[in-house]
Amino acid sequence: MSFQTNFDRELAFSIAQTLGTTADTASTSEINLGATGMGQATAVKGVVNVTALSGTLAIKVYGSTSATVTTSNTLIQTISVGSGVTGQQHFTLPQNCPQYIKLFYSAGTSGTVTSWLTAEATGAL
Repeated sequence: MSFQTNFDRELAFSIAQTLGTTADTASTSEINLGATGMGQATAVKGVVNVTALSGTLAIKVYGSTSATVTTSNTLIQTISVGSGVTGQQHFTLPQNCPQYIKLFYSAGTSGTVTSWLTAEATGAL
């Protein structure tokens, strides 16, 4: 899998967000999938680029049918990152995903992340 480094800032959850030990730290932005311009049949992939990590990291993807997503909304999936592991982590949103999406991070000690959504390439170029 190749690394993606360019993204639309309108599709960004976090840009160089510094994480501490607080559990379920919310991403700086939430994304309204209805405003992305991606068609309903488009596979939407999430990318979380971990550039610094001390301890482990849990990334939780939550969704809601209304704005202001919280951890009491629908948990879509959880991604676990091992201690000190950096680089890109990927996830794919399900077709029946709620309209509003937000990430919540729980770092063991500290970390820095940039995360965004992108349309997943599904065929030969």
